[in-house]
Amino acid sequence: EGTLEVHLADVDLAAVAVTVAERLRPQFDYANVALDVENPPGPLRIRGDSDRLAQVLSNLLGNALGHTPPFGAVTLRCGRDRAMAFVDVVDTGPGIPDDELERIFERFYRISGEGESTLGPLRAGRGIGLTIARSLARAHGGDVVASSTGPDKGATFRLTIPAIAPALTGSRPTAT
Repeated sequence: EGTLEVHLADVDLAAVAVTVAERLRPQFDYANVALDVENPPGPLRIRGDSDRLAQVLSNLLGNALGHTPPFGAVTLRCGRDRAMAFVDVVDTGPGIPDDELERIFERFYRISGEGESTLGPLRAGRGIGLTIARSLARAHGGDVVASSTGPDKGATFRLTIPAIAPALTGSRPTAT
């Protein structure tokens, strides 16, 4: 507890996200849940620890799978919003009540009324995965946030990490 080591290097967050999604695809197929991976707009360069980021994304995708009914869908979308690279994990599950959107990141907290999941009796875990995911994102200078548009409307989890500014091209002004 309290010791999250991250080994920073230049990383393509989109490539990490797509790799994790493809690694987990057999679980989605087994559960009859579609996994839609939208084509990234290009590399999303960040300073990060690819193993730790894969851990965050595995958690977010696993949670989405566990809360999406058979024949539902989970979408993975990558992009950039100003200075932040992001990965969205969007599911078609039951959604998250407004009053629980922040509480789900508390250690050992589980949404009230959880019962059955895609893979049978509650597969929601012990309530520490989202806590760890958020801690790892914050160790990278980013965050994980959740949103939901209402009951039976699904949930969206967004991982954000500061993006590396694209290299400037062309000539630079010189001081005179």
